[in-house]
Amino acid sequence: MRIPEKPPSDEEMHDLFMKERDIDTLNKLKPFMNIINADYMHWDELQVDNRFKGLDLKLLWSYVKLFREFNVRPIKLNGYTLLYVQTPVIEKMLHDLDMRVGGKLDLEARIPGPDLQKKYLVNSLMEEAIASSQLEGAVTTRVVAKKMLRENRKPRSNSEQMILNNYITMMYIKDHTEQNQKLTLDSIREIHKKITKDTFEEQGHEGTFRTDNEVKVYARPENQLIYEPPDYKSIEPLLEQLCNFVNSGDSDSYYLHPFVKAIALHYMIGCIHPFYDGNGRTARALFYWYLIAQKYSFLEYVAVSTAIKNAPAQYARAYLYSETDNNDITYFVKFNLKQLDIAVKSFENYVNKTKAENKKILDTIRHNPDLNFRQADILISMSKNEAPITIAEVQERYHITYQTARTDLLDLAKQGYLQTFSKGKRFMFMLDKSKMPW
Repeated sequence: MRIPEKPPSDEEMHDLFMKERDIDTLNKLKPFMNIINADYMHWDELQVDNRFKGLDLKLLWSYVKLFREFNVRPIKLNGYTLLYVQTPVIEKMLHDLDMRVGGKLDLEARIPGPDLQKKYLVNSLMEEAIASSQLEGAVTTRVVAKKMLRENRKPRSNSEQMILNNYITMMYIKDHTEQNQKLTLDSIREIHKKITKDTFEEQGHEGTFRTDNEVKVYARPENQLIYEPPDYKSIEPLLEQLCNFVNSGDSDSYYLHPFVKAIALHYMIGCIHPFYDGNGRTARALFYWYLIAQKYSFLEYVAVSTAIKNAPAQYARAYLYSETDNNDITYFVKFNLKQLDIAVKSFENYVNKTKAENKKILDTIRHNPDLNFRQADILISMSKNEAPITIAEVQERYHITYQTARTDLLDLAKQGYLQTFSKGKRFMFMLDKSKMPW
Protein backbone atom coordinates (compact mmCIF):
# COMPACT_ATOMS: atom_id res chain seq x y z
CA MET A 1 0.00 0.00 0.00
CA ARG A 2 1.06 3.61 -0.53
CA ILE A 3 2.21 5.39 2.63
CA PRO A 4 0.14 8.57 3.13
CA GLU A 5 1.92 11.86 2.63
CA LYS A 6 2.73 13.41 5.99
CA PRO A 7 1.02 16.77 6.57
CA PRO A 8 3.12 19.95 6.74
CA SER A 9 4.47 20.66 10.21
CA ASP A 10 2.47 22.63 12.75
CA GLU A 11 5.19 25.28 12.76
CA GLU A 12 4.95 25.73 9.00
CA MET A 13 1.15 25.93 9.18
CA HIS A 14 1.28 28.47 12.01
CA ASP A 15 3.71 30.71 10.13
CA LEU A 16 1.62 30.50 6.96
CA PHE A 17 -1.59 31.30 8.81
CA MET A 18 -0.04 34.32 10.57
CA LYS A 19 1.21 35.61 7.24
CA GLU A 20 -1.93 35.06 5.14
CA ARG A 21 -4.78 35.44 7.63
CA ASP A 22 -7.60 37.80 6.79
CA ILE A 23 -11.39 37.69 6.77
CA ASP A 24 -11.70 37.51 2.97
CA THR A 25 -9.43 34.47 2.82
CA LEU A 26 -11.40 32.82 5.62
CA ASN A 27 -14.72 33.41 3.85
CA LYS A 28 -13.31 32.01 0.62
CA LEU A 29 -11.93 28.88 2.24
CA LYS A 30 -14.72 28.25 4.74
CA PRO A 31 -16.89 26.07 2.44
CA PHE A 32 -13.88 23.85 1.73
CA MET A 33 -12.96 23.72 5.42
CA ASN A 34 -16.50 22.52 6.16
CA ILE A 35 -16.15 19.70 3.63
CA ILE A 36 -12.79 18.61 5.08
CA ASN A 37 -13.82 18.73 8.71
CA ALA A 38 -17.26 17.18 8.17
CA ASP A 39 -15.58 14.00 6.97
CA TYR A 40 -12.37 14.65 8.93
CA MET A 41 -10.14 14.31 5.88
CA HIS A 42 -6.39 13.80 6.05
CA TRP A 43 -3.86 16.00 4.24
CA ASP A 44 -3.09 13.07 1.94
CA GLU A 45 -6.72 12.98 0.74
CA LEU A 46 -6.68 16.63 -0.28
CA GLN A 47 -4.00 15.93 -2.88
CA VAL A 48 -6.27 13.74 -5.00
CA ASP A 49 -9.68 15.34 -4.41
CA ASN A 50 -10.78 17.45 -7.39
CA ARG A 51 -13.00 19.59 -5.15
CA PHE A 52 -9.85 21.35 -3.94
CA LYS A 53 -8.13 21.67 -7.31
CA GLY A 54 -6.57 25.07 -7.88
CA LEU A 55 -6.57 26.03 -4.19
CA ASP A 56 -3.50 26.73 -2.10
CA LEU A 57 -3.69 23.46 -0.16
CA LYS A 58 -1.17 24.47 2.47
CA LEU A 59 -3.08 27.65 3.24
CA LEU A 60 -6.35 25.70 3.34
CA TRP A 61 -4.75 23.11 5.65
CA SER A 62 -3.50 25.86 7.99
CA TYR A 63 -7.10 27.03 8.53
CA VAL A 64 -8.31 23.43 8.95
CA LYS A 65 -5.65 22.74 11.57
CA LEU A 66 -6.52 25.93 13.45
CA PHE A 67 -10.16 24.84 13.66
CA ARG A 68 -9.11 21.42 14.93
CA GLU A 69 -6.78 22.90 17.54
CA PHE A 70 -9.69 24.89 19.00
CA ASN A 71 -11.75 21.70 19.36
CA VAL A 72 -9.13 19.12 20.26
CA ARG A 73 -9.29 16.92 23.36
CA PRO A 74 -5.70 15.93 24.22
CA ILE A 75 -4.96 12.57 25.84
CA LYS A 76 -1.57 12.84 27.51
CA LEU A 77 0.45 9.68 28.02
CA ASN A 78 4.10 9.16 28.91
CA GLY A 79 5.90 10.48 25.83
CA TYR A 80 2.72 10.53 23.72
CA THR A 81 -0.08 13.02 23.33
CA LEU A 82 -3.06 11.69 21.44
CA LEU A 83 -5.34 14.24 19.81
CA TYR A 84 -9.07 13.72 19.41
CA VAL A 85 -11.76 15.95 17.89
CA GLN A 86 -15.38 14.89 18.40
CA THR A 87 -17.09 15.91 15.15
CA PRO A 88 -20.88 16.03 14.63
CA VAL A 89 -20.64 12.86 12.53
CA ILE A 90 -18.82 11.03 15.33
CA GLU A 91 -21.33 12.33 17.91
CA LYS A 92 -24.17 10.91 15.84
CA MET A 93 -22.43 7.54 15.41
CA LEU A 94 -21.82 7.32 19.16
CA HIS A 95 -25.44 8.17 19.92
CA ASP A 96 -26.75 5.62 17.41
CA LEU A 97 -24.51 2.89 18.81
CA ASP A 98 -25.53 3.73 22.38
CA MET A 99 -29.18 3.40 21.44
CA ARG A 100 -28.58 -0.03 19.88
CA VAL A 101 -25.91 -1.69 22.04
CA GLY A 102 -26.24 -0.06 25.45
CA GLY A 103 -25.62 -2.32 28.41
CA LYS A 104 -29.31 -2.52 29.40
CA LEU A 105 -30.49 -3.68 26.01
CA ASP A 106 -33.08 -6.44 26.41
CA LEU A 107 -31.40 -9.35 24.63
CA GLU A 108 -34.41 -11.59 25.13
CA ALA A 109 -36.47 -9.27 22.94
CA ARG A 110 -34.07 -10.04 20.08
CA ILE A 111 -32.93 -13.55 20.96
CA PRO A 112 -35.59 -15.58 22.82
CA GLY A 113 -34.28 -18.19 25.24
CA PRO A 114 -30.88 -18.65 26.90
CA ASP A 115 -29.95 -21.62 24.69
CA LEU A 116 -30.40 -19.62 21.51
CA GLN A 117 -28.49 -16.71 23.07
CA LYS A 118 -25.60 -19.07 23.80
CA LYS A 119 -25.71 -20.38 20.24
CA TYR A 120 -25.57 -16.87 18.78
CA LEU A 121 -22.82 -15.91 21.22
CA VAL A 122 -20.63 -18.90 20.34
CA ASN A 123 -21.14 -18.29 16.62
CA SER A 124 -20.19 -14.62 17.00
CA LEU A 125 -17.06 -15.40 19.03
CA MET A 126 -16.02 -17.90 16.38
CA GLU A 127 -16.49 -15.29 13.65
CA GLU A 128 -14.48 -12.75 15.65
CA ALA A 129 -11.67 -15.24 16.31
CA ILE A 130 -11.44 -16.21 12.65
CA ALA A 131 -11.56 -12.66 11.27
CA SER A 132 -9.08 -11.24 13.79
CA SER A 133 -6.63 -14.04 12.94
CA GLN A 134 -7.11 -13.62 9.20
CA LEU A 135 -6.27 -9.93 9.59
CA GLU A 136 -2.89 -11.06 10.96
CA GLY A 137 -2.21 -13.54 8.18
CA ALA A 138 -4.10 -16.73 9.07
CA VAL A 139 -4.85 -18.43 5.75
CA THR A 140 -7.48 -21.05 6.54
CA THR A 141 -11.09 -20.54 5.39
CA ARG A 142 -14.07 -19.71 7.61
CA VAL A 143 -15.69 -23.07 6.84
CA VAL A 144 -12.62 -25.10 7.82
CA ALA A 145 -11.95 -22.93 10.87
CA LYS A 146 -15.53 -23.17 12.16
CA LYS A 147 -15.54 -26.92 11.63
CA MET A 148 -12.34 -27.20 13.68
CA LEU A 149 -13.81 -25.14 16.53
CA ARG A 150 -17.16 -26.94 16.53
CA GLU A 151 -15.61 -30.39 16.41
CA ASN A 152 -13.11 -29.35 19.08
CA ARG A 153 -10.30 -30.97 17.10
CA LYS A 154 -6.62 -30.08 17.46
CA PRO A 155 -5.20 -27.40 15.13
CA ARG A 156 -3.30 -28.71 12.12
CA SER A 157 -1.43 -25.52 11.25
CA ASN A 158 -0.19 -22.29 12.78
CA SER A 159 -3.18 -20.48 11.23
CA GLU A 160 -5.62 -22.83 12.93
CA GLN A 161 -3.72 -22.45 16.21
CA MET A 162 -4.08 -18.65 15.94
CA ILE A 163 -7.83 -19.00 15.45
CA LEU A 164 -8.24 -21.46 18.31
CA ASN A 165 -6.24 -19.16 20.61
CA ASN A 166 -8.37 -16.18 19.62
CA TYR A 167 -11.54 -18.12 20.33
CA ILE A 168 -10.31 -19.33 23.72
CA THR A 169 -9.23 -15.77 24.58
CA MET A 170 -12.62 -14.31 23.62
CA MET A 171 -14.34 -16.95 25.77
CA TYR A 172 -11.96 -16.10 28.62
CA ILE A 173 -12.78 -12.38 28.31
CA LYS A 174 -16.51 -13.10 28.26
CA ASP A 175 -16.37 -15.35 31.34
CA HIS A 176 -13.86 -13.44 33.47
CA THR A 177 -14.44 -9.74 32.80
CA GLU A 178 -16.01 -7.90 35.70
CA GLN A 179 -17.83 -4.59 35.55
CA ASN A 180 -15.44 -1.62 35.83
CA GLN A 181 -12.50 -4.01 35.99
CA LYS A 182 -9.07 -2.32 36.02
CA LEU A 183 -6.53 -2.80 33.24
CA THR A 184 -3.06 -3.86 34.41
CA LEU A 185 0.21 -4.86 32.78
CA ASP A 186 -0.40 -8.39 34.04
CA SER A 187 -3.84 -8.55 32.39
CA ILE A 188 -2.38 -7.31 29.08
CA ARG A 189 0.31 -10.00 29.30
CA GLU A 190 -2.25 -12.66 30.19
CA ILE A 191 -4.42 -11.89 27.17
CA HIS A 192 -1.36 -11.92 24.91
CA LYS A 193 -0.18 -15.20 26.41
CA LYS A 194 -3.50 -16.86 25.64
CA ILE A 195 -3.78 -15.36 22.17
CA THR A 196 -0.29 -16.47 21.05
CA LYS A 197 -0.01 -19.91 22.71
CA ASP A 198 2.10 -22.30 20.58
CA THR A 199 2.42 -19.84 17.68
CA PHE A 200 5.97 -18.54 18.24
CA GLU A 201 9.01 -20.27 16.77
CA GLU A 202 10.92 -19.32 19.91
CA GLN A 203 9.44 -20.41 23.22
CA GLY A 204 8.99 -17.84 25.96
CA HIS A 205 7.65 -14.94 23.89
CA GLU A 206 4.05 -15.56 24.96
CA GLY A 207 2.97 -12.83 27.37
CA THR A 208 6.45 -11.26 27.34
CA PHE A 209 7.25 -7.72 26.28
CA ARG A 210 9.89 -7.39 23.57
CA THR A 211 13.46 -6.73 24.68
CA ASP A 212 14.86 -5.22 21.48
CA ASN A 213 13.91 -2.94 18.59
CA GLU A 214 13.89 -5.58 15.86
CA VAL A 215 10.10 -5.51 15.50
CA LYS A 216 8.86 -3.33 12.63
CA VAL A 217 5.56 -3.14 10.76
CA TYR A 218 5.47 -3.97 7.06
CA ALA A 219 2.63 -3.72 4.56
CA ARG A 220 1.53 -6.84 2.72
CA PRO A 221 2.16 -7.98 0.04
CA GLU A 222 4.84 -5.43 -0.90
CA ASN A 223 6.74 -6.00 2.37
CA GLN A 224 7.09 -2.22 2.63
CA LEU A 225 8.20 -0.70 5.94
CA ILE A 226 5.39 1.53 7.19
CA TYR A 227 6.00 1.92 10.93
CA GLU A 228 8.74 1.60 13.54
CA PRO A 229 7.46 1.20 17.13
CA PRO A 230 8.99 3.12 20.06
CA ASP A 231 12.10 1.92 21.86
CA TYR A 232 11.56 -1.26 23.87
CA LYS A 233 12.76 0.48 27.05
CA SER A 234 9.70 2.75 26.94
CA ILE A 235 7.18 -0.11 26.69
CA GLU A 236 6.38 -0.54 30.37
CA PRO A 237 6.20 3.20 31.20
CA LEU A 238 3.91 3.75 28.20
CA LEU A 239 1.68 0.82 29.11
CA GLU A 240 1.47 1.97 32.73
CA GLN A 241 0.31 5.39 31.53
CA LEU A 242 -2.15 3.70 29.18
CA CYS A 243 -3.56 1.66 32.06
CA ASN A 244 -3.93 4.83 34.14
CA PHE A 245 -5.78 6.49 31.26
CA VAL A 246 -8.12 3.51 30.78
CA ASN A 247 -8.78 3.13 34.51
CA SER A 248 -9.25 6.81 35.28
CA GLY A 249 -12.54 8.64 35.44
CA ASP A 250 -13.49 11.50 33.16
CA SER A 251 -11.17 14.44 32.61
CA ASP A 252 -12.00 17.65 34.45
CA SER A 253 -12.27 19.46 31.11
CA TYR A 254 -14.03 16.95 28.86
CA TYR A 255 -15.77 13.60 28.66
CA LEU A 256 -14.53 10.66 26.58
CA HIS A 257 -17.16 8.16 25.51
CA PRO A 258 -16.32 4.50 26.35
CA PHE A 259 -16.22 3.67 22.62
CA VAL A 260 -13.59 6.37 22.09
CA LYS A 261 -11.58 5.12 25.07
CA ALA A 262 -11.74 1.56 23.76
CA ILE A 263 -10.56 2.67 20.33
CA ALA A 264 -7.76 4.74 21.88
CA LEU A 265 -6.68 1.61 23.79
CA HIS A 266 -6.76 -0.37 20.53
CA TYR A 267 -4.69 2.32 18.79
CA MET A 268 -2.06 2.62 21.53
CA ILE A 269 -1.41 -1.12 21.74
CA GLY A 270 -0.78 -0.99 18.00
CA CYS A 271 1.50 2.05 18.38
CA ILE A 272 3.51 0.74 21.31
CA HIS A 273 3.72 -2.73 19.74
CA PRO A 274 4.82 -4.22 23.08
CA PHE A 275 5.12 -7.81 21.85
CA TYR A 276 7.11 -9.60 19.17
CA ASP A 277 3.90 -10.74 17.47
CA GLY A 278 0.16 -10.80 18.15
CA ASN A 279 -0.12 -7.06 18.84
CA GLY A 280 -3.11 -6.57 16.53
CA ARG A 281 -5.01 -9.53 17.96
CA THR A 282 -4.24 -8.36 21.49
CA ALA A 283 -5.37 -4.80 20.68
CA ARG A 284 -8.71 -5.98 19.30
CA ALA A 285 -9.23 -8.35 22.25
CA LEU A 286 -8.59 -5.48 24.68
CA PHE A 287 -11.08 -3.34 22.75
CA TYR A 288 -13.73 -6.00 23.51
CA TRP A 289 -12.55 -6.41 27.10
CA TYR A 290 -12.89 -2.70 27.88
CA LEU A 291 -16.38 -2.31 26.44
CA ILE A 292 -17.64 -5.46 28.15
CA ALA A 293 -16.17 -4.13 31.41
CA GLN A 294 -18.13 -0.92 30.75
CA LYS A 295 -21.39 -2.93 30.57
CA TYR A 296 -21.68 -3.08 26.78
CA SER A 297 -22.32 -6.80 27.04
CA PHE A 298 -24.28 -6.92 23.77
CA LEU A 299 -20.95 -6.51 21.93
CA GLU A 300 -20.13 -10.11 22.86
CA TYR A 301 -22.48 -10.98 20.01
CA VAL A 302 -20.89 -8.65 17.45
CA ALA A 303 -17.89 -9.73 15.34
CA VAL A 304 -16.22 -6.35 14.77
CA SER A 305 -13.11 -7.86 13.16
CA THR A 306 -15.27 -9.30 10.38
CA ALA A 307 -16.18 -5.78 9.29
CA ILE A 308 -12.57 -4.61 9.66
CA LYS A 309 -11.34 -7.62 7.64
CA ASN A 310 -13.54 -6.49 4.75
CA ALA A 311 -11.64 -3.17 4.66
CA PRO A 312 -8.01 -4.05 5.53
CA ALA A 313 -6.47 -1.23 3.49
CA GLN A 314 -8.74 1.35 5.17
CA TYR A 315 -7.84 -0.13 8.58
CA ALA A 316 -4.11 0.27 7.92
CA ARG A 317 -4.66 3.72 6.42
CA ALA A 318 -6.63 4.89 9.47
CA TYR A 319 -3.66 3.90 11.64
CA LEU A 320 -1.25 5.72 9.34
CA TYR A 321 -3.41 8.83 9.03
CA SER A 322 -3.41 9.13 12.82
CA GLU A 323 0.29 8.34 13.18
CA THR A 324 1.41 10.79 10.46
CA ASP A 325 -0.78 13.62 11.79
CA ASN A 326 0.66 13.97 15.31
CA ASN A 327 -1.25 10.95 16.67
CA ASP A 328 -4.61 12.51 15.88
CA ILE A 329 -6.73 9.43 16.58
CA THR A 330 -9.88 11.04 15.17
CA TYR A 331 -9.17 9.25 11.86
CA PHE A 332 -8.89 5.92 13.67
CA VAL A 333 -11.99 6.60 15.80
CA LYS A 334 -14.02 7.49 12.71
CA PHE A 335 -13.00 4.29 10.89
CA ASN A 336 -13.63 1.97 13.85
CA LEU A 337 -17.02 3.46 14.67
CA LYS A 338 -18.04 3.00 11.04
CA GLN A 339 -16.94 -0.66 11.05
CA LEU A 340 -18.58 -1.23 14.43
CA ASP A 341 -21.83 0.14 13.02
CA ILE A 342 -21.51 -2.24 10.04
CA ALA A 343 -20.88 -5.18 12.41
CA VAL A 344 -23.89 -4.33 14.60
CA LYS A 345 -26.15 -4.00 11.56
CA SER A 346 -24.85 -7.32 10.24
CA PHE A 347 -25.74 -9.02 13.51
CA GLU A 348 -29.18 -7.39 13.60
CA ASN A 349 -29.82 -8.58 10.04
CA TYR A 350 -28.66 -12.07 11.01
CA VAL A 351 -31.09 -12.16 13.94
CA ASN A 352 -33.94 -10.86 11.78
CA LYS A 353 -33.28 -13.49 9.12
CA THR A 354 -33.48 -16.27 11.70
CA LYS A 355 -36.79 -15.17 13.23
CA ALA A 356 -38.65 -17.64 11.04
CA GLU A 357 -36.27 -20.39 12.17
CA ASN A 358 -36.79 -19.44 15.82
CA LYS A 359 -40.56 -19.63 15.31
CA LYS A 360 -40.09 -23.09 13.82
CA ILE A 361 -38.15 -24.16 16.93
CA LEU A 362 -40.92 -22.91 19.24
CA ASP A 363 -43.63 -24.54 17.08
CA THR A 364 -41.71 -27.84 17.12
CA ILE A 365 -41.52 -27.78 20.92
CA ARG A 366 -45.22 -26.88 21.17
CA HIS A 367 -46.19 -29.92 19.14
CA ASN A 368 -43.51 -32.17 20.67
CA PRO A 369 -43.31 -31.31 24.38
CA ASP A 370 -40.75 -34.08 25.01
CA LEU A 371 -38.16 -31.96 23.16
CA ASN A 372 -36.25 -29.16 24.83
CA PHE A 373 -35.18 -25.99 22.98
CA ARG A 374 -31.69 -27.27 22.11
CA GLN A 375 -33.00 -30.59 20.84
CA ALA A 376 -35.51 -28.90 18.52
CA ASP A 377 -32.76 -26.62 17.21
CA ILE A 378 -30.40 -29.59 16.72
CA LEU A 379 -32.99 -31.42 14.61
CA ILE A 380 -33.73 -28.34 12.49
CA SER A 381 -30.02 -27.64 11.93
CA MET A 382 -29.31 -31.27 11.01
CA SER A 383 -32.22 -31.32 8.54
CA LYS A 384 -30.49 -28.54 6.60
CA ASN A 385 -26.99 -29.95 6.14
CA GLU A 386 -27.63 -33.71 6.44
CA ALA A 387 -24.24 -34.23 8.10
CA PRO A 388 -23.61 -36.35 11.21
CA ILE A 389 -22.96 -34.57 14.50
CA THR A 390 -20.89 -35.36 17.59
CA ILE A 391 -21.33 -34.70 21.28
CA ALA A 392 -18.37 -32.29 21.21
CA GLU A 393 -20.02 -30.23 18.44
CA VAL A 394 -23.24 -29.83 20.40
CA GLN A 395 -21.26 -28.99 23.53
CA GLU A 396 -19.37 -26.24 21.67
CA ARG A 397 -22.36 -24.91 19.73
CA TYR A 398 -24.48 -24.24 22.83
CA HIS A 399 -21.65 -23.67 25.32
CA ILE A 400 -22.91 -26.46 27.59
CA THR A 401 -21.22 -29.32 29.45
CA TYR A 402 -20.25 -32.55 27.73
CA GLN A 403 -22.74 -34.49 29.86
CA THR A 404 -25.63 -32.15 28.92
CA ALA A 405 -24.79 -32.46 25.21
CA ARG A 406 -24.52 -36.25 25.52
CA THR A 407 -27.89 -36.45 27.29
CA ASP A 408 -29.56 -34.32 24.60
CA LEU A 409 -28.30 -36.51 21.75
CA LEU A 410 -28.90 -39.86 23.43
CA ASP A 411 -32.43 -38.77 24.30
CA LEU A 412 -33.06 -37.80 20.65
CA ALA A 413 -31.73 -41.21 19.61
CA LYS A 414 -33.98 -42.93 22.16
CA GLN A 415 -36.99 -41.06 20.72
CA GLY A 416 -36.00 -42.31 17.25
CA TYR A 417 -35.00 -38.98 15.70
CA LEU A 418 -31.29 -39.87 15.46
CA GLN A 419 -29.35 -42.99 14.54
CA THR A 420 -26.02 -43.70 16.26
CA PHE A 421 -22.81 -45.19 14.94
CA SER A 422 -19.12 -45.14 15.87
CA LYS A 423 -16.20 -43.56 14.04
CA GLY A 424 -13.02 -44.49 15.80
CA LYS A 425 -13.55 -43.63 19.44
CA ARG A 426 -16.31 -41.09 18.76
CA PHE A 427 -20.06 -41.56 18.79
CA MET A 428 -21.70 -40.03 15.72
CA PHE A 429 -25.38 -39.15 15.37
CA MET A 430 -27.21 -39.12 12.03
CA LEU A 431 -30.68 -37.71 11.43
CA ASP A 432 -33.49 -40.13 10.56
CA LYS A 433 -35.60 -37.92 8.27
CA SER A 434 -38.54 -40.32 8.35
CA LYS A 435 -39.03 -39.55 12.04
CA MET A 436 -38.96 -35.77 11.82
CA PRO A 437 -41.54 -34.04 14.09
CA TRP A 438 -42.90 -31.78 11.33
